[in-house]
Amino acid sequence: MRYDDPMNILERNPWANWNRSCPPYILDTDGEFVERHNATARREHRIMHGSIPEPFIGDPRTARVVLLGLNPGHKPEAELDHARPEIRKAMFDNLHHHESQEYPFYPLNPTFAGTGVACWWHKHLRELKNEAGLDDQTFAKRLLVIEWFPYPSQRCKFQEPIGGSQDYCFQLAMHMLQKQGIEVIGMRSKKQWGKANEAFLQIPYLNSPQNPCLTKRNMDRSVYDRLLQALKRE
Repeated sequence: MRYDDPMNILERNPWANWNRSCPPYILDTDGEFVERHNATARREHRIMHGSIPEPFIGDPRTARVVLLGLNPGHKPEAELDHARPEIRKAMFDNLHHHESQEYPFYPLNPTFAGTGVACWWHKHLRELKNEAGLDDQTFAKRLLVIEWFPYPSQRCKFQEPIGGSQDYCFQLAMHMLQKQGIEVIGMRSKKQWGKANEAFLQIPYLNSPQNPCLTKRNMDRSVYDRLLQALKRE
């Protein structure tokens, strides 16, 4: 299936009208799976429903580079960060695909400075961002991350797609892959993304998924150059 109309795919967003003032941060369509999984999972593999999900970060309408990940990581301090009103607002605006976001890729938003998500992404994007020569706000509008699984855990223990909200991640990723002028690269989990759609087996992946930094040493140089060209393009 093709997703030629960007508004059509965004209208399928299961998070569009979702908002919660407190945990558990789980969509109703995913609740049964989460309960069943957590009932038998080891502690490090449990879905942490005290943190706001991050199935994607960024604006599909303005993104030029798309990164495919596995699932959001988790640290205990994330729950405190997500309770801060300004951070909650940015995260829910992202989930709703609001167009008014100043920093669609919110880890680059100064409000998030010092948080785990900001520190992690600044470290892993530093070389690419510096070589692109873009300010944080412009870079934040040109980058989109889509996770294979939307909910945070210390370690991922999911091998097969579960449906529910995860289907939207796959549909959004396929739409971006088919969108002209977009560069898509896998950071982790080529096998899992391939189970979602064989088309994801044809994209480039980082050399080291254990250390998924966006550097020229961690991917084919021609891929790195294409990422830079896409980011710099006016």
